[in-house]
Amino acid sequence: MTRQLKAGTRRSRLAIIQTEEVIQRLASTHPDLGIAIETLTTVGDQTTGSLKGQNPGVFTNTLEEALLNKQIDFAVHSLKDLPVQLPEELMIAAVPERRVAFDALVTDSGFTLDELPEGATVGTSSLRRTLQLRVARPDLNIVPLRGNVDTRVQKILKGELQAAVLAESGLARLGIDSRYVRRIPMDTMLPAPAQGALAVECRKDDEFAASILQAITCRATRTATIAERSFLASIGEGCAAPIAAYAELAGEQIRMRVQVLSRKGRGQFSRSLTGSDPLALAQRLAEEADHMRNRWVNNSELESA
Repeated sequence: MTRQLKAGTRRSRLAIIQTEEVIQRLASTHPDLGIAIETLTTVGDQTTGSLKGQNPGVFTNTLEEALLNKQIDFAVHSLKDLPVQLPEELMIAAVPERRVAFDALVTDSGFTLDELPEGATVGTSSLRRTLQLRVARPDLNIVPLRGNVDTRVQKILKGELQAAVLAESGLARLGIDSRYVRRIPMDTMLPAPAQGALAVECRKDDEFAASILQAITCRATRTATIAERSFLASIGEGCAAPIAAYAELAGEQIRMRVQVLSRKGRGQFSRSLTGSDPLALAQRLAEEADHMRNRWVNNSELESA
């Protein structure tokens, strides 16, 4: 094996850590493989304001362009940020074993969500998390929060905000002190589809890279995230939509929970189903969710369908 591979990643510390995690996994299956890292700045990284209305690939398009131009051989993404429709020439070659999928509350006092003082200011950049917080704690003052994970955590520790909601997997990868972090139960905050999982993307015609990358795929994680992302695709929404989904395997069966929230916060669809086929399971749940969303639209409860 003489060819070396080049990995592409965003410039954030978390993105680089995630890429190094993938490289470590590859080293365990191909110890003689040489891999270099190239860092790139995406549109999402350059945007300081709201991402509302932006293309769903703001964190991934630059990496995909580098793949298509053969500037890099594979790209490492947070799978929840990757649009469900990929460029025709690209593929997800590997989905390594998932970290925890939970959301977490970050405060300088280690409060749980229930323990937050009434009217506390909580930062989040996610519409899904905003709507879920309003259901769980309608008294909270929820404000937009942008920046990488380190920046968001520092705003809490400096007293600029009382709390923030972030993915527990990212906090763990960054080594954020656990005394500031409290897991939010999924009964309160079901995560975004594929949260906590990574995707390793490459060109379909690069058989060498694809064969090497496929060795680090976790079957259970890949099956679960296929179900979650298929639900997102079937319901016709992007990765920034107020939609949550989490699937897990028990033997050959897949149990998936989903949640769809109306943008005005007046309605929500929650459902759990078990099945053996991730695509069929996602389709069935999407059909039920669409039926409920049509009722919301007819009742003028959504700003848009």
